[in-house]
Amino acid sequence: MRLIRREEALEHLKRLVEAFADQESFYKSDRYKEAQLRIDFLNPLLKIFGWDVDNEAGKSQFLREVIQEEEVEVEEEDEIRMKNPDYTMRVFGERKFFIEAKKASVAINSSLKPAFQTRRYGWSANLNMSVLTNFEYLNVYDCRTKPDPTDHPHVARHKTFHYSEFVKNFDELYDLLSYESVSSGTIEKAFGQELHGSYAFDEYFLIQIRSWRLKLAQNILTNNPKLNEEEINFQVQRLLNRIIFLRICEDREIEKYENLKEVNGYEDLKALFIKADKKYNSGLFNFIEDELALKLILDSQVLIDIFNELYYPLSPYDFSVVDPEILSQIYERFLGSRVVVEHELQVYIIDEPEVAASDGVVPTPKSIVRKIINDTLIHVVDGKSFEEVLQLKIADISSGSGTFLISAYDYLLKYLTEKASTAQLKNGLARLGAGETIRLTLKAKQSILLNCLYGVDINPYAVEVAQFGLLLKLLEDENSSTINEHISLCKSKVLPSLAETVKCGNSLIDNNYFSFNRSALEDNTLLHRIKPFDWQDEFPFLKIKGFDAIIGNPPYVRIQHMVKYAPEEVKYYQSKKSNYSVIVEKSFDKYYLFIERSLSLLNSTGYLGYIVPNKFFTLKGGSSLRNHIITKSSLEKLIYFGVLQVFPARSTYTTILILSKQDKEVFSFIRVRELVKDLIKEPAPIIYKNSELTKAPWMFVLPETQEIFERIRTGSVTPLLSIADIPVGLQTSADKIFIFEPDYETESTITFTDKEDRVWEIERGICLPCVMDVSFKVFDTIEANTYLIYPYREKDGKAALIDEDTLKLEFPLCWAYLSHYKHKLVKRNMNGVRDKITKEPIWYQFGRTQSLNKFINSTKIIFSVLSKEPKYIFDESNFQFTGGGNGPYYSIISKTEYSPFYIMAILSHPIFEAMVRAKTSEFEGDYYSHGKQFISELPIRKINFASSTDRRIHDEVVGTVRNIIDTKKEIRITTISSKREGLQRKNKLLYNRLIEQVNMLYGLSQEDIETVTGDELLYAPINEE
Repeated sequence: MRLIRREEALEHLKRLVEAFADQESFYKSDRYKEAQLRIDFLNPLLKIFGWDVDNEAGKSQFLREVIQEEEVEVEEEDEIRMKNPDYTMRVFGERKFFIEAKKASVAINSSLKPAFQTRRYGWSANLNMSVLTNFEYLNVYDCRTKPDPTDHPHVARHKTFHYSEFVKNFDELYDLLSYESVSSGTIEKAFGQELHGSYAFDEYFLIQIRSWRLKLAQNILTNNPKLNEEEINFQVQRLLNRIIFLRICEDREIEKYENLKEVNGYEDLKALFIKADKKYNSGLFNFIEDELALKLILDSQVLIDIFNELYYPLSPYDFSVVDPEILSQIYERFLGSRVVVEHELQVYIIDEPEVAASDGVVPTPKSIVRKIINDTLIHVVDGKSFEEVLQLKIADISSGSGTFLISAYDYLLKYLTEKASTAQLKNGLARLGAGETIRLTLKAKQSILLNCLYGVDINPYAVEVAQFGLLLKLLEDENSSTINEHISLCKSKVLPSLAETVKCGNSLIDNNYFSFNRSALEDNTLLHRIKPFDWQDEFPFLKIKGFDAIIGNPPYVRIQHMVKYAPEEVKYYQSKKSNYSVIVEKSFDKYYLFIERSLSLLNSTGYLGYIVPNKFFTLKGGSSLRNHIITKSSLEKLIYFGVLQVFPARSTYTTILILSKQDKEVFSFIRVRELVKDLIKEPAPIIYKNSELTKAPWMFVLPETQEIFERIRTGSVTPLLSIADIPVGLQTSADKIFIFEPDYETESTITFTDKEDRVWEIERGICLPCVMDVSFKVFDTIEANTYLIYPYREKDGKAALIDEDTLKLEFPLCWAYLSHYKHKLVKRNMNGVRDKITKEPIWYQFGRTQSLNKFINSTKIIFSVLSKEPKYIFDESNFQFTGGGNGPYYSIISKTEYSPFYIMAILSHPIFEAMVRAKTSEFEGDYYSHGKQFISELPIRKINFASSTDRRIHDEVVGTVRNIIDTKKEIRITTISSKREGLQRKNKLLYNRLIEQVNMLYGLSQEDIETVTGDELLYAPINEE
């Protein structure tokens, strides 16, 4: 029974410690066994810390907090080891840590094996920590470092407590080990800092299988030189799958321990595979379709070396506790590369093109996978019977190594186990396990795989691995006894073939491709690369009814990368034959297509659960996707991560998107502000109406804030873009060459030192003052700090590139300088709009032609694109600046009577800054974009310049802004502190007056400002403790 109060727990601990102290010599004798120690001391200790050791709450086997193992010893080499950890401590069914118990007479602080065993369990399960205790001592081990049998027990020991210190250190023990603390994420926080110079299980195993792949590939090629790359990749992948499968089965006690270690060569291994095929019959060991494997020549020593690394003492693994989902994530990264054959029969490993384009594979974190599965499948299983659930159709159409499918299987398994009753016990779909708990039989588990789960991936090796992972998951919690019982009762083999449910193909390209490219059927190379996949042909049930749910993490690949490695696909996607509606914009991402395809494959009550980048909420190029989502589905839930990084070592801003094909009046919006490893902390949801969403940018603010925004927009206003241009800065594509800081200046020349420490002198006449890397606040005044080499002249109102002969003749010094760097300039990306005067790019022209003469003889507003606040300044000195994309700078140039100072006043107001923040793209460090697409539609209060009243209002605002700018100039140059203080007070009064003036323009109040700036969805700090 869980203890309610912490004080009560302390009193129980005192009595337990006293009981051990009273007879310590007896308890530490050989006569006192481990089993009794667990009953007398360890179970009570765990109960004191709030763990439901005996499952008094009556939770199902999947939700039990404590899983206890029987004391079954297994001989391994020269040691006696336990079959499984003594205690598995879980929160909501998720393993958090293991406890390994030893009798009190075991010297756990000096003996090597107990510490190695404890760490080995925790490390193999990819857990942060595990505990080793004989009650006299309680040792907490950091399991993120790879264990070694020769390690001293103090290695990776996070904390150690003698029982006499339990009471004194109660708070520390409670915060680390209690159910209350563990369920709130204390372990993740305590072990959240990344370790350097050590390998977690997933990292180390990935390194090993990559090493095995290279050894096997090289040996296969050496002994079988006629094999091509594809055949080598296939044989290596399948061989590794078979070996790892059998090794895991050994530690799960399904196969005899050290079966593989008894293999002396490839002939022995083939015999073992053939024997396994007769037992499992899943296709994994099938040589009928894999005749090549029978003919392979493979050196025995390569296999023996690999097998030795899979067993104690060279192996740190205990595969009995390895989570198939973690294994799937490891394979996800493994599959991002492939074997290639180079000259002289040498093999190498390279990244797949799509992987290289996205900087490598990053698996979806387990916590995210589980969240998507839970929040999607709850809608499709709710209220359904055992039989109805087995009729559900759930798919991942970019299944990769099968992580989402494995998690979906786990979800259905738990749900069906809860639903199982006497009927299932009678028809062979359920059985009674230990403690009379109901468990599903292999027959029922096979039905889940064969009836409910479907996967498609374009990578054939990923398909094999996904099937492999699902089969491993099927065997979880099985042993030789249950397997033999299945074979005897069902007269069938253990594992089903998944060839008809997990398939290889291109989820985005169907048979319509052949009407787009009529010659495709004659081009086998093209077909092999594109792999068209017709959904209704492959899964005939789709002709009647679509999927009940689609889950996953689709690829994020910009079109700019797609055109490099898959140009044929891009052309098809952009054609009318493809029928895609989400790519009417020039810029799109591959996940747009996956969302559209997924929605088309769902039935009328189906659900889609994806994690995707959140930038489509606000980007102009995302309007077609937004429109497709709201017209073809309803939002059920959005879990918005803002700038929190879900994927390690990536700057990807994501959201979990749950969509329903049914009409839903409202949806939940959750902004996650804290993300700890394996733990998503969700605040209370905000409820929005689906009817409020359009293809316009999606803004998620509190209703009170939205009402204020709407009141402003429906007034007498006009979009900023209607009264002003918002040009991007100059884009040289080689700023380090074209922009320099002067060392010395004369009337005709400027001397400077370049990035290579060379001193140059060039003509002043080809240079313009420029701002580079200057920080400023709103209403500041800045000066040029660099010069820009500007090889252009005005011609017919446009910027024309100076031709080479003129440049050499009139600016010989500049010509010499640019010529020195010609080898770098010619390599620039010149894919932008070419210069209007010259037909072909000239090596010294700027990389882009936008804004070439926009800032010459023009007054303008300059602003920082990425910032945490409004940063608008006024320039009338004609300096140049660079920009593009996310900056650093953009400008605003009034094209009407509206003064730049009037525009600055409105844009600097906190409510208008909030309007930018509500629809913008966020970046790390709490920065957000003020790019053109986010400010162009800001509502500017109309001024009727024919009206003296309106003109007076306009001019008063202008006067206040001018006064603020002048005052800030004086503050900057004033050296007398008392005078500066007076000017600062004046500036504050002026700024308050400006706020009041803008408030008057729009009918706003101080309460409105407080409402908007207090909106937690906009302004709550990230990672607030």
